[in-house]
Amino acid sequence: MADSLSSYSVLSLGKLRMQEPWRLELLHAQRRHRLYWITRGQGRVTVNCITRGYGPNTAVFAPAGTQLALELPSQVQGLELCLPPGADLGLPAEPFHLRISNIEAQASLTSHLEKIERELAAQAPAVERALMAYGLLVSAWTARELSRSEGAVLRERTHRLAELFSAAMEAQFRSGRGIADYAAALQVTPTHLSRVCREAAGRPAHALLVERIMHEARRLLRDTDMPAREIAEQLGFSSAAYFTRAFQHATTRTPSDFRDAPRRF
Repeated sequence: MADSLSSYSVLSLGKLRMQEPWRLELLHAQRRHRLYWITRGQGRVTVNCITRGYGPNTAVFAPAGTQLALELPSQVQGLELCLPPGADLGLPAEPFHLRISNIEAQASLTSHLEKIERELAAQAPAVERALMAYGLLVSAWTARELSRSEGAVLRERTHRLAELFSAAMEAQFRSGRGIADYAAALQVTPTHLSRVCREAAGRPAHALLVERIMHEARRLLRDTDMPAREIAEQLGFSSAAYFTRAFQHATTRTPSDFRDAPRRF
């Protein structure tokens, strides 16, 4: 039961903003499905190496394993819902970005999320069944809003290559492969891949790859006791010294300095 309950969570975006910014602002992926419901403010979100702006009453869904980076400026308010990937909730297999103009639909989603939050806080009998029921309601809400299509932020056909690169990167970013390797696998030139990524995400392919690797490096340094040399090996670096230089170039700190720095959240 504990494992099942820990797969569900609802957090305010204000509380998320209290954590170290890199955890959400750099490209990363999670093992759970994530739904972000932005009720106020505006910013940018990157999903599968495609960056878009968001404003009030926007729903962004990232299935488990999807690369995401979310900016949370101080004025942004809303909620993050995390759901277990194994539950048969009928959630979409692809990410979506919806602007919800219907007032009833806005209120409905807010209500579902707040009820999940209350169930998690109360931990009453049959809480697992209640969570699944509300998860199904969120799924039904999603299906209805996607069927409307009126607020969908459509995917550009020219950005399909960036999405393919994102999927390949998430599967192989620990391998030590470079952009030339990814480009060859995608049957394009490194120059073309970087140009498409720059158009889609505002930064070239190499910068996106470094961002993903360095998020994982930060996570391992902060959340585990793994020695830096083992982290270097796990992330495909040829040596611990090379990892240290790359990490310092990306963060201005050595791995040991970063690990020892005061923590937030």
